[in-house]
Amino acid sequence: MMEEKTTAHEERLEEIRKKKAAWEEAERLSDQQERPFHRYPDYVFAGFWIRLFAYLVDLLIVQALIAILIKPFFALGGIGMDGGSPFTLYGFFQLLVLAGYFVLMTKYTNGQTLGKMIFGIRVVCFKEKKLSWPTILIREGVGRYIGKTVAVIYLVAAFQNKKQHPIDMLCDTSVVTENSIRALQESY
Repeated sequence: MMEEKTTAHEERLEEIRKKKAAWEEAERLSDQQERPFHRYPDYVFAGFWIRLFAYLVDLLIVQALIAILIKPFFALGGIGMDGGSPFTLYGFFQLLVLAGYFVLMTKYTNGQTLGKMIFGIRVVCFKEKKLSWPTILIREGVGRYIGKTVAVIYLVAAFQNKKQHPIDMLCDTSVVTENSIRALQESY
């Protein structure tokens, strides 16, 4: 009985050594080679509707932030708050809060905003293990501005295997469901 336990233990140790050697080999890949991260089967990508609902929650949060942080100053200063055009002072500050919220939340929570947290989804990049500043600035900063003016680009995600809209394709990112990722990792 004791010999069987020892043999099984040795087999597990050998398996761990092999996995470690394979991991070290993967680590030795040249920096010049593109290293793929976050390669998942199609079913883990968050669909259009769940992303839309998370975005709507985020917009409610952004509007609350604007009402708390910006409106009082404009009201007290007697500065007009007409329209939401980014070419007005008020519109500029609205855009600043919107972009700041999405950029900072996505960076400091590793791919999530409060809306994404509520719905259990996360942004991942296929070329980076952790989201970099350039990726986030393009996806969340420039992408949100374009998406705000041309909202129809988000519909493209509904028809893609990896549920990517054009800005996701540009940044090589997508949004995944966390429960599916957890289940996938536990199955390995």
